[in-house]
Amino acid sequence: MSMDDNSYLTTYEAALAVVATAMKKARLRIDVLILNSIIGGLLFSTGGMLHILFRSEFPEVFETNPGVVYILQGLAYPIGLFYVVILGVDLFNSNILFFSTGLCRGAISIFDLLISWFVSWWFNLVGTIFVCYVICHYSGITQTESMVTGTVDITMLKASSSFIETFIKGIAGNFYVCMAIFLQLMAKPLHVKFLMMLLPIFTFVSFGFTHSVADMFMLIMGLINGAPVTVRVLAWKVFLPAALGNIVGGSFFGIVITWYLHIFVIERDREALNLPEYELRDEQPELNQDSRVVRKKKARFDEDVEKIGGGGGEDYDDKSEETQNPEDYDPIPIYDEQSIASRLISRSRTRSSVSTQSAQTRSPKNVFPVYGMGEPLEREKSIAGQLSRTKSNASADAEYLGAQLKRVLSNKAKVSDLESGNPRIITPRSSFTRRVSGSSDVSSARSNSQISPLAKEERDLGDGSLSQENLDRISE
Repeated sequence: MSMDDNSYLTTYEAALAVVATAMKKARLRIDVLILNSIIGGLLFSTGGMLHILFRSEFPEVFETNPGVVYILQGLAYPIGLFYVVILGVDLFNSNILFFSTGLCRGAISIFDLLISWFVSWWFNLVGTIFVCYVICHYSGITQTESMVTGTVDITMLKASSSFIETFIKGIAGNFYVCMAIFLQLMAKPLHVKFLMMLLPIFTFVSFGFTHSVADMFMLIMGLINGAPVTVRVLAWKVFLPAALGNIVGGSFFGIVITWYLHIFVIERDREALNLPEYELRDEQPELNQDSRVVRKKKARFDEDVEKIGGGGGEDYDDKSEETQNPEDYDPIPIYDEQSIASRLISRSRTRSSVSTQSAQTRSPKNVFPVYGMGEPLEREKSIAGQLSRTKSNASADAEYLGAQLKRVLSNKAKVSDLESGNPRIITPRSSFTRRVSGSSDVSSARSNSQISPLAKEERDLGDGSLSQENLDRISE
């Protein structure tokens, strides 16, 4: 069974998908953002339900071998996160990744970031409270003796940590959550997405790191079941430091790993070496789902289909799409989309053709360039990584780190630097030569000032340095 070429993304494409998703979330209407956040709290509570279940219903195992319970709890939370990702709703922790990366890319504003974080945190809390009171408490499921004991113990354990301890655990916790979100963007099959989320989430939950939305469920259930702690204490010792730690950890991942390492560094190297530039488009621009940024393929025409399929256009099927030539991924230069569209209309009869309307309609403003639409605006082009190369350096070469260190330590420039006209290193000999030549220039200037104009003109004539005007004047 062959896998579609578009089933997996590179890290660069996944990083741009983070930016594209941030742009989609920034254009959500406030009512949609609120509803998404409430549903996000509802769905993510699935992990909290299983968490208190494993802790409450296995008290003997927890007393004798707590590691088994921690491992089971680590396997529970990827289920809730999987629901959130597949249904495209909003979770405070994942929004930290999207908006921190999008802000560094210049795709969204700080105002968009603050709105998303504020609304998603509070309405994740609203959704979690609904699950705790209505679904769990009023149904009687969490009113059993074992459940009451388990939820109270969990709440008191959370409240026993200091502010700084919870803050540090929050940093590590959301670092792993953002890693899970980033990794799942690289895969298209649903089972692979789940596996990519399982690995980091299992790690941080089993080890006891903090997730602010996950803590909402456990703390609220503990308060409902009579935990001897006030809301004020929990707000100061758990809710606030957990949220701040999640912001720091998630922003670190989004800025350092997603934006700097997988966008900025890659594009800087590509521009320096004139590497091939691919046109990247979002093939999933619809709201309430993560974006998928893929390379835009060249248009394929009837004669191309005949070569691939071995016959006419009738033999072109899904299998031929999966065995496309590498030329289909050649870099696409900046060109006139409308001219390509007219060519497609007149000649192309394949499934890879785009419609007349979508080809002639430019990609919308403030939207990551959409696959199948026309030319985007300049700002959206730059967000998608289409560099404006004002100067071409055809002889650009890569230089290894070892060579750079060797050159710095020996204080000698490369030969190519000398050929490109860079300033040479000044030595005592060259400095002396410059002083000698300078003094000779001064002496020459003095001698010129002492020569009469007529003698100077005769000397210049002998040197062949007279202009036509001077020649005429001498002849007169």
